[in-house]
Amino acid sequence: MGKFRFKLPKINKLSPQQRRAIDSDEDILVTGVPGSGKTVVSIYRLKKTNNGMLLTYGKLLRKTLEQKVNDSSKTVVNIHRWLYREMPDREFLEYHLADENLANTISHLKSKGVQFDKILVDEGQDLLPNSYKLFKELSSYVSVGADEAQQVTDKQCSSDESDIKEILPHLRSFELDIIYRTPYEIYDFARQFVPYNARANSTNTLERLKSNNAGANKPLVYIVDESKDVFQIMREIINNDPTANIGILCEDKDSVKNCANNLQNEFEFSCYHSDLNRHEERNLLENDLNNIIITTLKSAKGIEFDIVIIHEFQKAREQSKEEYFVGVTRAKSAVHLIAMHQLPDLIENFDTSTYKLYDRKS
Repeated sequence: MGKFRFKLPKINKLSPQQRRAIDSDEDILVTGVPGSGKTVVSIYRLKKTNNGMLLTYGKLLRKTLEQKVNDSSKTVVNIHRWLYREMPDREFLEYHLADENLANTISHLKSKGVQFDKILVDEGQDLLPNSYKLFKELSSYVSVGADEAQQVTDKQCSSDESDIKEILPHLRSFELDIIYRTPYEIYDFARQFVPYNARANSTNTLERLKSNNAGANKPLVYIVDESKDVFQIMREIINNDPTANIGILCEDKDSVKNCANNLQNEFEFSCYHSDLNRHEERNLLENDLNNIIITTLKSAKGIEFDIVIIHEFQKAREQSKEEYFVGVTRAKSAVHLIAMHQLPDLIENFDTSTYKLYDRKS
């Protein structure tokens, strides 16, 4: 076992699309499918600023962004923790950004001299619209990366791209439509979780991906009888490639805990869920991550793995389809989805030729 390996592409290896977005002197809204480089654009734009802030929703994503930026002079923050520290009453994010409190929040931050040359937002679809009203008061330059198909927070707590443009109408749009992370075979399966999303199902994007990055194994879907069978499959996958970056992704925190309890005597891993106490969370986020990370589908947003294992796939529901789209598209080389007893109704209409089924029931 080893530590999680972070890789930021060298700037001379980036595509003309990405370079144009990075080099733009304007405030920009960068949109695109998973793995198209929205986060890479945000990181390189941060590196060009002296007093900038790169801000995102998830705490685990904040950790991985910080590792990729690899510059202690640059500010990379999670919006919840940032506002919690800056405001005197230590209330939660939703309180400070509520319509009736927003003016007071802005006034307090300005009175403290909180001001940035540039604010850059990663995974901007997961932030409240009032977040952007706050940002434009703290900086004259705000740029955002977003993709509505990866919106995993509740609708009332998130922003559509139209919401962002309405609040920040001057943003110049950059669309990234080339996928660099995920092979065609994995993406062709994943996009079926969000069939209504035109960007995720773009024929041009699919054809280009098929031409540039095809030949990987199709996602493997397992059906097993018992919990012990689930963890035996996980052991086989991990032992087959023990130094790979592996994400074991679960729909909820109880499943995360269940995974951790069953694997803790055999593997070193990093485990993140919302029930961690303050000491446990600080210990996790202030130290190097292990190459195996057990967390929720939501918390894996923005992170990439060589191998993704999705636990308790039978739980997949219509209401969480975006989470599974996000989870599967974290993978660079292989995806394993493990269900107990039966497949979820969510993939009933999937093209069965886009995955390989292993029925290990007795």
